[in-house]
Amino acid sequence: MVKRKKLSRAQYKKIRERKAAASAKQKGAILKFLSEDAAGARCSQGTEESSGITTQSEPIVLLSGESSSDASEKPPSSPTPLGVEKEEHEVTEQPVPEEEMVEQNMPEVETIEPSHQCIEFRFGATERPCTVDGNEQLRHFLVSHGPQQVNKFQFPKDSYKRSFHRRYYRRELPNLESVDRPWLQYSESRNAIFCFCCKLFPSKAAVSVPCTTGYNDWKNITRLLSTHEKADYHTRSFCKWKDLETRIRLNLTIEETNKELVMSETQHWRKVLKRLIILVRTLAMQNIAFRGRSKKLYERSNGNFLKFVEAMSEFDAVLEKHVKRIVNKETHNHYLGPGIQNEIIDLLAVQIRKMILVQRNAAKYYSIILDCTPDISHKEQMTLMVRFVTATEDPESGSENVSIKEHFLSFIEVDDTTGAGMTKVLLKNLETFQMDLEDMRGQGYDNGSNMKGKSKGVQAQVRGLNPRAFYVPCNSHSLNLVISDAATSCVEAQHLATTHQWFTLKPLSTTRWESRIDAVKAIRNQLGNIDDALTAVMEDPTLTGTTKSKTISDVRGLQKKICNFKFVCGLVVWYNILFEVNITSKRLQDMEADLYGAVEQIENTRLYLRNYRSDEKFEDVINTAKKLAEELGIDGNFPSEQCERVRHTTRQFDYESRDEPVTDPKQRFKVDFFFLVLDCVWESLNYRFEQLKEHSSMFGLLYTIPKVMDSLREDIRQQCDQLEKALSHNSQRDIDAEEFCYELYALCRYLPTDCKTPRAVLEYICKTKMSTIFPNVCVAIRILLTLPVTVASGERSFSKLKLIKTYLRSTMTQERLVGLATISIEHELAHSLNLDEAIQAFASQTSQEGTFVRLFQ
Repeated sequence: MVKRKKLSRAQYKKIRERKAAASAKQKGAILKFLSEDAAGARCSQGTEESSGITTQSEPIVLLSGESSSDASEKPPSSPTPLGVEKEEHEVTEQPVPEEEMVEQNMPEVETIEPSHQCIEFRFGATERPCTVDGNEQLRHFLVSHGPQQVNKFQFPKDSYKRSFHRRYYRRELPNLESVDRPWLQYSESRNAIFCFCCKLFPSKAAVSVPCTTGYNDWKNITRLLSTHEKADYHTRSFCKWKDLETRIRLNLTIEETNKELVMSETQHWRKVLKRLIILVRTLAMQNIAFRGRSKKLYERSNGNFLKFVEAMSEFDAVLEKHVKRIVNKETHNHYLGPGIQNEIIDLLAVQIRKMILVQRNAAKYYSIILDCTPDISHKEQMTLMVRFVTATEDPESGSENVSIKEHFLSFIEVDDTTGAGMTKVLLKNLETFQMDLEDMRGQGYDNGSNMKGKSKGVQAQVRGLNPRAFYVPCNSHSLNLVISDAATSCVEAQHLATTHQWFTLKPLSTTRWESRIDAVKAIRNQLGNIDDALTAVMEDPTLTGTTKSKTISDVRGLQKKICNFKFVCGLVVWYNILFEVNITSKRLQDMEADLYGAVEQIENTRLYLRNYRSDEKFEDVINTAKKLAEELGIDGNFPSEQCERVRHTTRQFDYESRDEPVTDPKQRFKVDFFFLVLDCVWESLNYRFEQLKEHSSMFGLLYTIPKVMDSLREDIRQQCDQLEKALSHNSQRDIDAEEFCYELYALCRYLPTDCKTPRAVLEYICKTKMSTIFPNVCVAIRILLTLPVTVASGERSFSKLKLIKTYLRSTMTQERLVGLATISIEHELAHSLNLDEAIQAFASQTSQEGTFVRLFQ
């Protein structure tokens, strides 16, 4: 017996290296056996979608990667002896020719797109195995469509006159029954057979040629098939094939399972985030504080935000699940911290601001409204508002609705409150919001010198850049200053203005003079009750010690002031003046008020004051004051006063006589208080609203459109030229005077009788869709309505500022303040936001920053 020679370690190493090299060359080799030559005939049969890949509805034939003609030119591969698998040390590797390793005329792997092309997959009969390792998508695609066995084909014969026969697709059992061999595949181009399941699920122990290079020894095919189908590796591959096929059919693959898990988690986070956004929006709209001393759930003083989350989790299943995850420490991303609150607040503010700027861009022309006030932390805050006119189409009627919009853009912290500093801040923010300065047509500020200054004020510097940005001082502030001038016009007025603040039943405001009428009204109508209350305070038996003496002293001083007939007369006069001024102030604060309406209301106030300055009205004041004096139980006459020494002044030569001093206290009150206050109000109304009259006169033609036919054409053309000049800058102009004049004459013939105001005219043009016929008229009216009459909206934003940034939240950052103010002030736009878009924007933003789970990608 010959002793078997054992291989050396170097020989074993060479064998391992050859096997590793052959295995590396075979990786992904199945992708090279993809052909499109038979795709055209199958594309007409329809397509179906399976496992994310679109292909033919009928099974795919798994054949060779080469055509039949190419296969016929190649000699058949040498037969491989059947038998038992060789031992490892007896395995010899045959060198593979270079021309057989590279397939000719085959598409590259990168160009294969099974999901978009009709492709016929074919196994090749090379001398090396072809696998789908690393390409699970291709494996799923092949398994889902299954193999197809070649039947209608004339199988070629070898040199021994033997060939493959379709009967080998079935296996005969000892009881003469037969079963299918669905795994057996025949390659037309290679004239060889392969095992479908072993090719898709190769095993390291699989060395049989049907698993690797194909088999074509037809003489021993029966023995080979019997041996192969009984091998363990074939059984394992077959089971893997059928298991994957079942899971694909039931959508139970790992990929589908992962997709379901990801989708479920995505929906959970979307629902959680939607509830958190709604909660943040609600707290911001109600100006409620968010945070507390603690940042954890179910702890005392953890803030309103977390407390609302805890309360909502008691009734909402989504938040209940989310809170349980947090409490049980199942997730580190809870999105309940202050950082996420700031991100959501900023997100909502950005979305609201984007909606405002989209409408502004569509309107083109705009005006800005600025005002400043210090906040609780003594930082100067400038509010920036924008005003424009929109014409939106009504989906029901199909016509356009004209509306005047005033929106809040931002609070801006200002360090330099001079005109130059504020102008620089304004221009910087206009650039940030992408608002072209050339489109500005109006400026609305208060009456501060840094704003309205003729040379260094903000309005002057902006008009230097854009002369068409007309400055309209706030009429409400101007009206307040009129009252302020009257209150300081004489000693008696100052005395009354000072003393009646001591006992107001309602708080006063230094900027909102309408609060004065509320305070005066309370005293005017309840003067007797107030006196009784003061008396009851002095007679209170519970007061003792120093508290009693101080309280009685203060009350006696107040009683002495109000129990004075001169004070009662002044109270009646101020009530009548403030009541009329308050009506005008209310009308001027209307967002839709225009220049002509403001001028008309001011003229009505002036007419009232002129008529009020008369002897008859003075007597009415005295009679009313006497009735109040009876309620107080005091004398209804002016107390006698000691006559002052008459001052002797030098007279001019043309001065006829000396002025006699007024000795009658009633007449003195009439001259030194009643007439003086009304004269001061009259003069103040004239010069403080002079600029408003100029602007109204400039656009006055637009208020008389229905009466154009009654005017001279030369006058109309002259006014058109003046308006064109005012709306021109350099080579740019908003309207053409000649066309504008022609449009006015044409338009007045079609206007209904109820169209008397510029806004009514614009609404009629938009409703009848005639804006293309009268473009110059539309532009002129839009610019007119864009001009602000008051900055009341800026004052209202300061009310929100005081509610948001309180002394308990004085350290709030500027970004958070602006975000909360935007949501609170623009609450209507906040309600109309699309939450799904907001969630997607939040997910995209935070995933880029690396702080959000990638569930929405």
